[in-house]
Parts: sequence; C-alpha cells; structure tokens
Amino acid sequence: MPHDPRLINDESKIEQLRGSIPTWIKRLERPKTPCIVPAFGPLEGIRAVGTGQLIAQPYIGTKLAEFGAEVIHIEKPGGDVFRFTAPQLQRGPRPHGGDEAEVTKNKLSLGLDFKKARGTELLMALWKISDVWMESSAPGTCERNNITNELALAVNPSLVIVRVSTYGQYGKQDYLGRPGYDAIAQAYGGMMNLTGDPAGPPQRAKSYTGDYVTALTGWAATMMGLWEVKKTGRGQVIDLAQYEAVAQTNGNTLPIFTGEGTVYGHTGNRPAGFQPYDTFKCSDGWVFVGALGGAIYKRVPRFLGLDPVEYSYDECSKDAAAVNSEKGREVDRRLRDYCAAHTALEVETALNAAKIGCARVFNVRDQYNDEHYAARDMTVPVLDRQSGVPIRVFGVVPKMSLTPGRIWRGAPSIGDDTTDILSTMLGLSHAEIDGLYVDGIVHRTDPFTEPQVVPANL
Repeated sequence: MPHDPRLINDESKIEQLRGSIPTWIKRLERPKTPCIVPAFGPLEGIRAVGTGQLIAQPYIGTKLAEFGAEVIHIEKPGGDVFRFTAPQLQRGPRPHGGDEAEVTKNKLSLGLDFKKARGTELLMALWKISDVWMESSAPGTCERNNITNELALAVNPSLVIVRVSTYGQYGKQDYLGRPGYDAIAQAYGGMMNLTGDPAGPPQRAKSYTGDYVTALTGWAATMMGLWEVKKTGRGQVIDLAQYEAVAQTNGNTLPIFTGEGTVYGHTGNRPAGFQPYDTFKCSDGWVFVGALGGAIYKRVPRFLGLDPVEYSYDECSKDAAAVNSEKGREVDRRLRDYCAAHTALEVETALNAAKIGCARVFNVRDQYNDEHYAARDMTVPVLDRQSGVPIRVFGVVPKMSLTPGRIWRGAPSIGDDTTDILSTMLGLSHAEIDGLYVDGIVHRTDPFTEPQVVPANL
C-alpha cells in the first residue's frame, strides 16, 4: 500500500520536536478520565479532542461520547459554521442549527483560537492528557499553523490522530487542496450516480449521508487505533478520506464493471433484476415492499390471489427479463393496485402478517409517535444549551447489554465548558484563565440552562 510521508511517524523529527515542548506541558499530569462528564459506558476512561467542523469528524466524537468517552469539541472564535446553518431552532432567544444540536450532544465545548501561539500551546496540553485527536481541515492547513502529526506524537506518543478530508492526505496533488463537502464526496465516491429516479438527474442521498458514512467508518478506525495503543503503546495517524468511505458502499458496481463491462447508473428505488423491492403508493402515504429470493417471493402471488406456480420466481423475478415479462408486470400491477386501495398501515399490517417484508415510509413525526421507537429509547429529551429550547435527539445505537451508552446532555453553547476544562483538566489558575479570555485566546457563550419555551408535546 502506498503511504504519504506525512502519515509515517518520523521518529527523528518527533524526537527533535520534543525539545520544543513547553516545560509546563511536559510536567502536566493527566487528570482522571472522565473528569467532567458522567462515568458510564464501555469507553469510560477515553478522552478525545476534536477540532473539526460540520458532520464527518464531529460525529465520530458523537459516537464515542454516546458510550462514555469524554469528548472535547474545540470551536473557533464565533463558533462552528453549523451553529448558524439552516434549519435552525428558532423558539429560543438565540437560534441554533438543528444539525449542530444533534451532533454535539454529550460533548464538552471549548472555545479556542489555536491559530495563536498560546492557543496552539493549549491544544498541545490537551493532546498530552488525551487519547485521540480528530481534525477535518484540508490537507496542509494544520501544517501551515505549525500543527503537525509529528508535534502531536512528540507531545503524546500514544495519541491516535484521525484526519478527515474529502480526498485524503496523499494521492494526486491536484485533488488534495480542493474544497469538499458531503455531496462532493457522494459525487466523486460514486454514490450520487446510483441515487435518483432514472428519468431525472443523479441525486445526493439526504441527511448528509456521505458525512455520516465517513463518521461511522472513522469511529471504527478510531477504536482500531486505540486497540493498537492498548497492545503496543504506539499512536498512529489515520487518514480518512470521505470519498473512500462513500466508494466502499457502492457494492456490486466494481465487480460487475470489471467482470462484465457494465456501468450502472441511477435506477430509482426499483432494482432491474428482481421484484418486488420498491416503494408503493397507498391511499394515504407510501410503503416499501421487499420480497427478495424465491422462498419469500412465492408468498407474494399467493397473497395477491395468483397461482404461485404460474407466477413463480423463475417466471416473474429471477432476472430483468422475468421482471419485465407479461406475468412479471402483472404481479407488479396487482401489488400496486392493492396498495392504492388501502392505507399504508393496512398494507404494512397485512403484508407482514403474510411474512412479506413491508414498512411504511416514515417521516420524523411518525418516528416521534411510533411505539417501537419509544420502546427502544430512540428519541431522547434534552435541553439545547445554545438556544435554550427543549428538544429530542436520536438515542444510542447500538444497544449493549452490559455497558450501555446514554444521552446525558444536549448540545452545549459555544465554549460552554471552556473554564472547567482549563481549570479542572489543565490545572490553570483563575488569573491565568481570566488573562486568556482578555487576550482572546479562549472564549465562551453563556448557556441557557432553563427552558425558554416548553413545547406542548416533548
């Protein structure tokens, strides 16, 4: 596998940089972990620092925090971009972006300008007492501010460094400096080509899917890095490229292209080679019906009152020709007619009773009101400390029997925990902290800890 030199631990350079570490950081002893957050979960004892924005890197921290890691989210002066991005929580006196309200739950917020020398020094101190540092700037950005992998490993040789970018830290040079977002990763990573109705243009998958797929890959990578530290004590650099996280989910496209010479495009919800596996319109909404494979498929004609031998899997579902045959089209028509004549709940209930996979297409109101979501604590009430608005956020995934995760806090305000982190974790005096505020090295916005508005049904 090729490696960029920036990903290799240059021991001679690391050793040289150790001499430049301020004495007070060298002497800094790690406080207990967790120090500020509650103690719970399988990741109790892990501390992570994140300096990235938007979703891909911060959501790695969200997953760590859901299971007990103490996660410090560092925000630049003025706060993260997503704090001010629509859609926003508007009920309170201080609007707050809905994405940020979800992604920064369970975290501590430190307001820090690490472009200033003293700010970089404080970041180094946090490296010293932490297990993980995550960032998401374009390659070369940190280095221009003298923040390097080697410096971080000089401060803490066991540090796991996670660097998130759209195109990665090495490769074709022209790509590395390009601006990138979730949808750019979806486009370059091939996902967008597979998404959308065939009569229309390629579409991005919603909910910033490229970012979330990257974060879930990054969460796993972080845990692998921590496992290596447990075995050997060695920290390392993880190069997490968004487009690669997306491309790995493209499934059969590369084997089919290289083996058959076929390039697939966006085909809508319905696959070309089997049925039913599609959305179906009901009298009051939509359902998705899936019956993949011969053993399950034969339940469909039986449910529709058709002869399962005459309308068999081989005749109607085994390949594109069968799906588009007269009998194949008849199965599809009958199922669509049935759905159109019934409500989505009626269809879901009847098809599942017949052991045919079917689910209503839920919106967020459906999720909020659903008894199964409630039974599994998949929506959790919290207070958003930036806006003062009481809201619900999504619950912990996955569920663990022995060491479960929990949601203990809504999103903090900008720099909500700055003073506590500086005093409790880094041992700075009140006078030193006051001076940092005066000099603009650190900052905070007072949180709203009492609800400003209580919705009728939270």
